[in-house]
Amino acid sequence: MNHERTEIIRPGFFSIEAAADRRRNEFDYHNEAILHHRVPVDFVFFGDSITHWWDLQTYFGRTGKFIVNRGIGGDTTEFARKRFAADVLQLKPKHLVMKIGINNTWALDEWRVEDRKTADQIYQEIVQDTEAMLHASMGQGISTILCSLLPTCMDRYAQNHARNLLVVKTNEALKQLAEETGAIYVDYHSRMVETDGVTLRAELADDGLHPHVLGYNIMAEVLRQELCRHGIEI
Repeated sequence: MNHERTEIIRPGFFSIEAAADRRRNEFDYHNEAILHHRVPVDFVFFGDSITHWWDLQTYFGRTGKFIVNRGIGGDTTEFARKRFAADVLQLKPKHLVMKIGINNTWALDEWRVEDRKTADQIYQEIVQDTEAMLHASMGQGISTILCSLLPTCMDRYAQNHARNLLVVKTNEALKQLAEETGAIYVDYHSRMVETDGVTLRAELADDGLHPHVLGYNIMAEVLRQELCRHGIEI
């Protein structure tokens, strides 16, 4: 057994308010173990709470693939980009499944006017950060699966409709990014949206945001079907 520790990338902590810090120690310990033992990683799922809370072992564990969950509840594309080298690139997965950006949109609802952002500002943030991560992963030969953002159903938020319109526009850009780079695009949105084309089907999430088992069932089915089309088993 190797008794020397393995050098790994550790992004450190960003701030007392950064959601990305919440699982930093956990991920650093797990990343070190994977690299120390030279475990081949088949899939990294990377994103926010919708990835964090997805029971990947139940949905995909029976295939024998080694699947790593690097989702952090509350994470935004800004901080996802900062931790990308640590939580994706250094693990050298065969495939990356990435879905990130919905938390950026809370800036529409900030109660302090000076903290609010326009839909266009948020759109630019998500697309630019995602594009940078996409190029980084594909530049290392990682098969990259870029997933659509989900719609929401949260009428308690004044900007919910604006958020859902922003999600639609952002997904169009993500799909175009995938086409331009050769990444695989997975469209969860169209299978989970109401007939209005923008609102999450109410029966798929208790809080209007995070899918419960019925929502995750759809996501797993959509992901499997799209990957199968590209000869990838999960």
